[in-house]
Amino acid sequence: MVSFYQKLYALIHTAESPTNATAICHQLHCLQPHLQDLHHWWQNQGQLLQDIGSASDRVNLHPTTDTPPTLISKHPISGQSQSVPASLDLRLSSLNPILAESDIQKVFCWFWRFYPELLASQDANALLIPAHKILPDCPHPSYTSTISALAGAIPHNWQPGYPNHHPYLFLFTFSPVQEFIKASRKFLDFWAGSYLLHYLSAKLCWQIAQDYGADAVITPSLWSQEIIDAFILHQYPDFATTFAQVQQGTTPVSRFLSQQSTSLSTAGFPNVITAIVPGKSAAEALGKRLSHHLTETWLAIAHRVREDIKQQVIAFLQDPASQDQQTKIIEEFPPSDRPACQRDLEKWQHPSCWEWNKLWDAQIHHTWEPYWTAVPLGHPDHPLIITKTNPHHFDPNWKHQQNAIAPSRGHQSIPTPAEEQAYDTLNAGTWWGNGQSRLGQLIQSVKNTRTWQIPTAPGERSTLSGQFSAVHPHFHYHQKLREGAGVAAGSMRLFWRVMAQVYPGLFNGSEKLNALELTKRMAWIYGGVAESLGIGESLTENSETSPSSLPQDSEHLIRFPNLTSIAAARFAHTHPDKIRHYWRVLRGLIQHQLSAHEKTFCQRTRNRPFHVPKTDNQLNPHHQNGQNFNGVMFSSKWLAEDLGLNPTSPGSDTANSLETLRQIVDTAHQQVGLTNGSPGDWWVMILADGDGMGKYVSGRKLKPYNDYIIPDYIEPASQTVAGFHDLLHHTQKRMGPATHIGLNRALLDFSNRLVPYLTEKRFCGKVVYSGGDDVMAVLPLEDLPEFVQSLRAAWCGGNDPKAEFKSQGGYWHCQTPIPELPHRPLFTMGEGATMSMGIVIAHKTVPLPTVLENLWSAEKDRAKQLKGTPKSDHDPHFPDKDGLCFRVIYGGGNMLEALMKGDLLNSWWAVMQPDQETDLSPLLYRLAETLPKRAYLTASDRLLSQAALVIINRRDETLSERIKTNLCHWLDEWEQWAFYTQKYVGANALGTQPHDLANVLRFSAFWVDKMRQRNQW
Repeated sequence: MVSFYQKLYALIHTAESPTNATAICHQLHCLQPHLQDLHHWWQNQGQLLQDIGSASDRVNLHPTTDTPPTLISKHPISGQSQSVPASLDLRLSSLNPILAESDIQKVFCWFWRFYPELLASQDANALLIPAHKILPDCPHPSYTSTISALAGAIPHNWQPGYPNHHPYLFLFTFSPVQEFIKASRKFLDFWAGSYLLHYLSAKLCWQIAQDYGADAVITPSLWSQEIIDAFILHQYPDFATTFAQVQQGTTPVSRFLSQQSTSLSTAGFPNVITAIVPGKSAAEALGKRLSHHLTETWLAIAHRVREDIKQQVIAFLQDPASQDQQTKIIEEFPPSDRPACQRDLEKWQHPSCWEWNKLWDAQIHHTWEPYWTAVPLGHPDHPLIITKTNPHHFDPNWKHQQNAIAPSRGHQSIPTPAEEQAYDTLNAGTWWGNGQSRLGQLIQSVKNTRTWQIPTAPGERSTLSGQFSAVHPHFHYHQKLREGAGVAAGSMRLFWRVMAQVYPGLFNGSEKLNALELTKRMAWIYGGVAESLGIGESLTENSETSPSSLPQDSEHLIRFPNLTSIAAARFAHTHPDKIRHYWRVLRGLIQHQLSAHEKTFCQRTRNRPFHVPKTDNQLNPHHQNGQNFNGVMFSSKWLAEDLGLNPTSPGSDTANSLETLRQIVDTAHQQVGLTNGSPGDWWVMILADGDGMGKYVSGRKLKPYNDYIIPDYIEPASQTVAGFHDLLHHTQKRMGPATHIGLNRALLDFSNRLVPYLTEKRFCGKVVYSGGDDVMAVLPLEDLPEFVQSLRAAWCGGNDPKAEFKSQGGYWHCQTPIPELPHRPLFTMGEGATMSMGIVIAHKTVPLPTVLENLWSAEKDRAKQLKGTPKSDHDPHFPDKDGLCFRVIYGGGNMLEALMKGDLLNSWWAVMQPDQETDLSPLLYRLAETLPKRAYLTASDRLLSQAALVIINRRDETLSERIKTNLCHWLDEWEQWAFYTQKYVGANALGTQPHDLANVLRFSAFWVDKMRQRNQW
């Protein structure tokens, strides 16, 4: 049983000065009966916890007694510096909301969640104050959370030889991921797949937090995650006061409902969770408990969806007002089939005739495959910390046992000869990075042993994925019927036509889904997901809530755009008057030729916004009802679905209406000057991933200690010990427990703050997933280059292309206050960090699964595979990976792929910004055809740019000198990278071939063409 008393006591005593910690503990009602025992426990075990949390390096580097008014804070990865206050104690008046509380778990949760933000409200740099002034790479709030986590994992009676009383690192994951997301026809499915993975992972993390405290979860960090905050607020409603105090008068729920934020409907949790738990048996029990919790949570969502469908369909069929709709549905079928259809509709009115429960359960039970593993933090049969018994060496057996549990994967062993000489003690925290790597190896081994069985799928399968049987009320999936033929095709089609009437906007009548896909699409409202976050109640607050209105409310709550809204978002933002004009023309044509659908058209195109914040604020700045626009009006295909025009209906009226709508949309485009295309034709999806994150955690990509340590604060005697010089200059810094937890927490600044701000406030995009170092976003074509520039700069803390942020010490500082961001420095990965991106530019007719397959392949198989060059005194250095893979997928299925090194992006973008009067595309196409044939790669002769100038001067005399200079500069940079990459990697290095240059030039011409088209509109 985890002692939350000890966790709270440890958190307070590592967070505050001794005097302030004592004062706080004596004011907390919940601690009064236990203070003497806690004081005794802390005297005996506190130092052990702090040593392990700090790892051996900080323990053995002894500080001077000086206490300067300011300290140097070091970036945990890059080692960049900035000055911060030396210390800061919490104002005791801040504790008033929690002083009288007797629930220890509630008090601990309050301190864990609010203590850092209350400090930050006193000083903007509070979250950067280092826990150690000699090696100042870990902020104090992260360090305190680490110590409290260790206090929960190391029992007070710990001793060697008892694995169940020993701290264990634990990893849990589940699959499938990509297949679950890929089974998507519309953006709603795509969003739902990503979000449900996030939601289920967050629920699992919350289960661990309930058992062991939120600090026990290492990855992802739970601190300041809005979905976790929503769970906290649901469990402890009175925390709303403190949330409002530290978050400008708001809570996560109120920000979402007031449309200040969409983070509660934005995915960000990974499907891999790591934690620290108290013992081997605790790890085994937690693995089983999380596996069960995953299944039960998913089953509960699915069962709510299933029951809602049953109730709503029965209500629809029994409602006299729906008889005309039912008659029209039956008339869509051949006369010979209509009696059978009528009998089906009559049977579906009776709950006892719904026999699909076993089919649902068989499919839902086979959705997820969980895996888990655990590794002890240090060998369970040996002490967690040892002292030198020999002046020159530590106990070799102890070291051997630690390395047997968590072996080193890089060239640097533990301990190195320098550490062996310079340190007096060693503790298990030094093997923390190795332990994390070991978890990754073990979980892969577990996955390789999986025996996953997919249930038999008789009858008609899902039209979305082709997997599993499509559900139907009469599909009795039991015993021999599992191998049967399913149900009659006509009955299946009838059921899904009824579904389109019962849930307009969610289904189009032609698609047939399995239970997984149904649950995925309907989980947000009908499965209770929004309700569990405290935002589903807003549905019932609408005065006209009915089954037919719910899909619109569902979209309002999700706030995720459709495909054409994303594609047209920048055009709409730049030309709002053109959007209004187009809508008026389109409405007039529909009013004249499809008058029966005019009301629905207005509802679907004026009552719904784009759900792209920057665009919506431009089109409807005061958020007035009925004054929005929606991009669906640019696509006859999706507009027809919104209007209820089912393309599979055999009736001539429907077919005529569909053709009329296509002609109307084309005519509206022509009348407002949108010729040769539409603003909704092309859209972009980006998948970005930080390079080498695992190597940062293991320490293989960290710099020598000299880049992080402040020698002036080390006592002179420590600097004279043998091995100190080698430790400083030739030993890579290790990623200890507190530094790792601090890094995970700090990464939230990038994923939860900078990425949403850049995507949705600076640009007209929408975040699909943003967690840790992974980003998936959708955006219009116009925003692509500058968005990639901004995202790369935010990742490495480089110069902001728009100059809204100042780069200092590996953090971004707002030049002026930005309402959506906290008023403090924002963490980036620091100089030298790189990010690879797969980028798909797709025509609106390309199926979403095709886009997703290409996206994952572009990022993993191409961008991540671009090679670099080693650091050298003579040759230029290019890091490995740091790739950009652009894939343009045309409507006919053809594809253009262009590979580019990230370092070359800025010079390429300089070429892409000519005067509006200059059409570069003919030149770029010509260069793509001729340049690779006319020049060779050289170290310094710059033959590519010279050949380009010859080609330009032959036929493009009017091209400005600025454009020529920028183009030649980019070609010189490309040639330099390609030449030296081939030199070190080989002549066939990816991305360095003549045809690769040609493809980049063709892609550039494509982009220029599309931008000129938009300018002409």
